[in-house]
Amino acid sequence: MTNVIFYRISGALDSAILLACQLTEKAFKQNMSVLIHTTEEATSEIIDKKLWDFSATAFLPHQIEGSPVSTISISHHSNPGDHDDLLINLSGHSTPDWFSQFKKVIEIVYDEQQVTEKKRARYGFYQSRGYPIRYHDLTKTN
Repeated sequence: MTNVIFYRISGALDSAILLACQLTEKAFKQNMSVLIHTTEEATSEIIDKKLWDFSATAFLPHQIEGSPVSTISISHHSNPGDHDDLLINLSGHSTPDWFSQFKKVIEIVYDEQQVTEKKRARYGFYQSRGYPIRYHDLTKTN
């Protein structure tokens, strides 16, 4: 069964993109395939650029959908390809119908009212179907 992890962060979409890059790097180091799902081509292109330069020491070979499948892909369409390890869902609209083919799904909640409302609804969606859910609030300081 798919494990679902929610991350609550401070900031806007750019903060969510940075976290997605960090989580992608962590998964890549664990030899996991990653699909970052977005709502639109513009967001996919921003993530594409960010994956190349978010860290001076990271090397994350990746491709935007339409290119040959790689370990890390970015997609704003409805085809997950051959990926099945980790889905990072940055789509602001809904959970893709094919999310359950993944071992893990990550949902990032950031400071935008519509995003927060949609993610709350997704939490309820996953919970009502019995998916194991973890929640990490990264807005709290220690």
